[in-house]
Amino acid sequence: MSTSFLRSKKLFTVSLVISFFAVISYAFSSQPSHENSNHAVLHPDFDSISLPEETKPRIPEEPEINYKDELAVDIEQITKLLDDKAKRLRFNGSILVAYKDQLIFDASYGYKDPIEKTALEPETSFELASVSKQFTAAAIMKLYDDGLLDIEESVTTYLSGFKFPELSVKDLLKHRSGLWNYMNLTEAYWEEDEAPDNFDVIKLINTHQRTLSFKPGTRFDYSNTNYVLLAAIVETVSDQKFETYLEEKFFEPLSINDTYVGLENRDLDNVAKAYQAYGRGYVKLPPSFHNGAVGDKGVYASADNLWRWFKAIKNAEILKPETVDMMFNSDEFDFYKYGIGYRTKKDADKKIIYHNGVWDGYRNGLTFVPDEDLVVITLSNTQNRNKRYFQSYMVDKLESLIQNYEMQPQTLIADKI
Repeated sequence: MSTSFLRSKKLFTVSLVISFFAVISYAFSSQPSHENSNHAVLHPDFDSISLPEETKPRIPEEPEINYKDELAVDIEQITKLLDDKAKRLRFNGSILVAYKDQLIFDASYGYKDPIEKTALEPETSFELASVSKQFTAAAIMKLYDDGLLDIEESVTTYLSGFKFPELSVKDLLKHRSGLWNYMNLTEAYWEEDEAPDNFDVIKLINTHQRTLSFKPGTRFDYSNTNYVLLAAIVETVSDQKFETYLEEKFFEPLSINDTYVGLENRDLDNVAKAYQAYGRGYVKLPPSFHNGAVGDKGVYASADNLWRWFKAIKNAEILKPETVDMMFNSDEFDFYKYGIGYRTKKDADKKIIYHNGVWDGYRNGLTFVPDEDLVVITLSNTQNRNKRYFQSYMVDKLESLIQNYEMQPQTLIADKI
């Protein structure tokens, strides 16, 4: 091979290397325009290389677990037990269970009208009784979130002329007011044919309650009167009817269409009427006299609507997270205390957030176990005391089921080791 050929080859190689480094140097030192370019741009710090969208690596998303399918065998066993117990105990009502924001059980038993044998349907609504209080509490706390109300302020700030200025809105929310039961005042002093509404109740208190039962804030004393006043405060602050405020702020945004406020809705076709078992049949129960006031009761909802409502509450979709913490009593979670619109207790050091309700033949309950993210709803319309048994039974069985399910991966790993 000739010397001239080798020299030429070396020169070519050196030229190629110089050209390569010149390109690299240019790429790192210049700032080319990104317009009409799909090429990667290299930056001097090497930390962020902008790749075109189509060349970025795709990280596969974890498939969402379908808990209804995962727990199907166990749910089927519980279903068979419940079917049998519902028949034996003549339970009429709806039961719904949700785990980690997924429905895993939803069933109705018996009749909307047990005399005419009209079956309950998934969209059947029930008078929620005191389970209604969470709606009133949420309305107040929405006004609080929006800066239109201060729960530490005196009730007289929002109800001009109220007799007890030492009462705060928070005292009402947490049942620490010392107000008397308005139903006793109604029965003793109300002379009209129509039941008193919320503002009539306030007049009764101003006229006939001589003193508070205790210093506000010092004791817990569950009283429906507190939530009747709160519903009136919602109306004065929002300048809307209580039901209109709930519809605009909550029902419509959440698309819960089987939820209503007020006694007149008991006549709707999809609302279950109330009955009392009598012998081998049933007697229809008329509304009692105290249905003119709302806030302590008076909300009607189906199990599905109540679940979708509560999911929005617990996930802070309609209220601020810190507001939900206040409602769930997160700052002072003691045994058998009350948050805001919800009762709270501990069972074997496990937090339970719940509320039950009994009114005019309806017996209802909502139980939330935060540790498992488990919700159990039980609604009934036949004055059946076994409602609480069904509710407790479902909570206990499902807690055990879920704990076993959540322990399963660890157990399988231990077995392999």
